[in-house]
Amino acid sequence: MSDLKDRVKQATGAPEAAAPVTDLALQDSALQWLQSRATYFTDALPRHVDRAHFMSVALSVMPKLERCTHDSVHQALLACCRYGLEPDGRQAAIIPYANTATFQPMYQGYIELMYRHPAVDTVHFGWIHEKDEWDFEPTAPSPRDFRHRPRVDLPDDERGKVILAYAFAWIGGHRSQVIILNRQQATEIRDKYSKAYAKAMREGKTDNPWQTSFEAMWAKSCVRRLVKVVPTSTELTELINADDDADSGSTTPPIIRGTVISRDDQPGTDEQQEPAPSWPETTQPGSAAAESGEQS
Repeated sequence: MSDLKDRVKQATGAPEAAAPVTDLALQDSALQWLQSRATYFTDALPRHVDRAHFMSVALSVMPKLERCTHDSVHQALLACCRYGLEPDGRQAAIIPYANTATFQPMYQGYIELMYRHPAVDTVHFGWIHEKDEWDFEPTAPSPRDFRHRPRVDLPDDERGKVILAYAFAWIGGHRSQVIILNRQQATEIRDKYSKAYAKAMREGKTDNPWQTSFEAMWAKSCVRRLVKVVPTSTELTELINADDDADSGSTTPPIIRGTVISRDDQPGTDEQQEPAPSWPETTQPGSAAAESGEQS
């Protein structure tokens, strides 16, 4: 029996067993932080979005935002809620720049908002690889002006590199203009319009999405051009503005209960915010804070 106890003690005292405890503590405190602000997110989310699922996705991105200010994380999540986009890296992403969490919509997020317009039937985005069969004749009547046949019979590594991104929508039974964007055009958009990329290059940084996820930004640039030829909504226009604000380094205005607060009206905007070293400590059952109902 004592031999069994010694083996159990030795196993539970092993250094490698300590890592999950730290991870669980971080996850638990992040969950507590989210729950303490759940009302803000619940009020801002559109009715069609499942609250529990959104909170679960939000919790999964918390570890990488540990060094960001809690206010910036709060505002970035509120922006996701405002547009009903999950911060899953596909519809939207929350990217840490130094100590600031920044909301950034992805191309699937733009497509999601296009779908919400009653006149839009479907939206399609695709990549053309070197060995794919395709043809584009702008003067031909739609839909014969564009054709793409992916070489699905070939393994991905044999289809060749991506050469074009394209997007179109079906609106009331008619196909929209086809937007086609090649790599050089995407690079020109980056160099001409992305202030965040220019700043990263000046400062010698490599954390800008154009550097870390070029194809994702290429895809988003293509879909953003599609916005110009499909029925738009106030929500879609606001998303573009928020995206531009994020790229220019402006903080996304906090959105509380559907109301956008002007940056000039925000309290404490002239003060330097200190980075939050970690999420608030979790109150344990039976502690004084827990008994008094105090939240971090």
